[in-house]
Amino acid sequence: MTKKAKKKSGVLYRIILAVLILIIAFCLYKIGTILYEYYEGTKEYNSVQQLAGVQADSFTGEVDFDALVKKNKDVKAWIYSKDTVINYPVVQGKDNQYYLYRMINGEWNGKGSIFIDYRCENPFEDFNTIIYGHRMKDGSMFNSLTKYRDKEYFNQHKKMMLITPEKKYDVQVFGVVTIAADSDKYQYSFSGKDDKQSYLDWIMANSEINTGVTAFSEEKIVMLSTCTYEFDDARLVVYGKLAEMEEDK
Repeated sequence: MTKKAKKKSGVLYRIILAVLILIIAFCLYKIGTILYEYYEGTKEYNSVQQLAGVQADSFTGEVDFDALVKKNKDVKAWIYSKDTVINYPVVQGKDNQYYLYRMINGEWNGKGSIFIDYRCENPFEDFNTIIYGHRMKDGSMFNSLTKYRDKEYFNQHKKMMLITPEKKYDVQVFGVVTIAADSDKYQYSFSGKDDKQSYLDWIMANSEINTGVTAFSEEKIVMLSTCTYEFDDARLVVYGKLAEMEEDK
């Protein structure tokens, strides 16, 4: 190889090396940004749990809604699932975009919030209340909902708890389905008893596990939705019916 060729080769090598270093630096920056975002989100929700007086390992169903509403008037409920990370306030905004990537303190964060579809006019009083949450890679928010495809997991987590300022509910899981993000099953308005029962029959007929739980049109249900990846814009939905808890529980 001539001296000129060696020089060109050396310059090319340095250029490639510089590009690789820049790529690595950029990737490390992105990873660091994501990890810091996870850290900030976890810290905020830990703070919110303390504010609400909620202990994940000894949840009693008591939530300080006065403190939460002072922090954010959009707080509507608290959702809890024993021995999982689900232990969060539930908010409702004026659209379905604001809380997608904002926590209840209003700060932007990839974790977002657990939030009710803005079109649900009377959450937990109307027949179906739709609730969204991200499936975060650090296992937080609604990530654990996807485990309901496993019957053994369901057997260990048949119920969640949902607390509002007025009432306390057991959330009895009765169906697990995978649908598209634009599915008409994100239904918040029903024409009557038959329409409701038809909807429930579809859930139970298409559930990915047999829960052995039956829901009826006279009951109230919640639709807990998160991302899944079986196809583009797929969503995993866990359906639960609301059973009002007795005062002495």
